[in-house]
Formats: sequence, C-alpha cells, structure tokens
Amino acid sequence: MSFPCTSCGACCRHIGDAKDIFNTKPEYSFPYSWDESGKCEMLGEDNKCKVYDNRPTICDIDKMNKFYKMSKKKFYKMNIKACHSLMKLDGIYEQFKIEKL
Repeated sequence: MSFPCTSCGACCRHIGDAKDIFNTKPEYSFPYSWDESGKCEMLGEDNKCKVYDNRPTICDIDKMNKFYKMSKKKFYKMNIKACHSLMKLDGIYEQFKIEKL
C-alpha cells in the first residue's frame, strides 16, 4: 500500500504552517526555507519537489508513519483528511481530491 498522493502541492505550499513540528524532534528537522505564504523553496514551477529523493522526514509520509503507533492505513486516512483541508484552503479540492485509499 502506498499513499495515494495526487501531486497537488498543497502540503508544500503550507510547510510554514508546520514549523512548530520542526522543533519537537531532531528527526523532523527541516533544512529549507519558505516564503511568507508558507510555500517551501523546494517546490518547483512544475509543482514537484526539487529534492524529492532526498526530502526531509517530515515530507515523507512513510518515514513519518514510523513515529506513530497506528496502522499504515489509519495513518494514511488521517493524512488524507489533512490533505483535503489544505486543498480546500487552496481552492483545488475538486481537482485533486483523493478518492480512494
């Protein structure tokens, strides 16, 4: 099972909103900056991560799941809800909505 990401980029445009998480554990460190809107500097014009293969732990849902004591399916469902919330904020929900797990 893999996370059904639709590549909307909403999480990357709101990384600044997660800044409080970065200070909770060293493994959540985030080496990149973001602009005043919260958009990560590594989000490319093509809506893809410029450092995807070496992205920080907080940007890798499967690595993050290792820190939580819940099933992968439950963790994915929790993150889908968060994705949908960010998509709604960006006005892209209908276009990028995650339909199935």
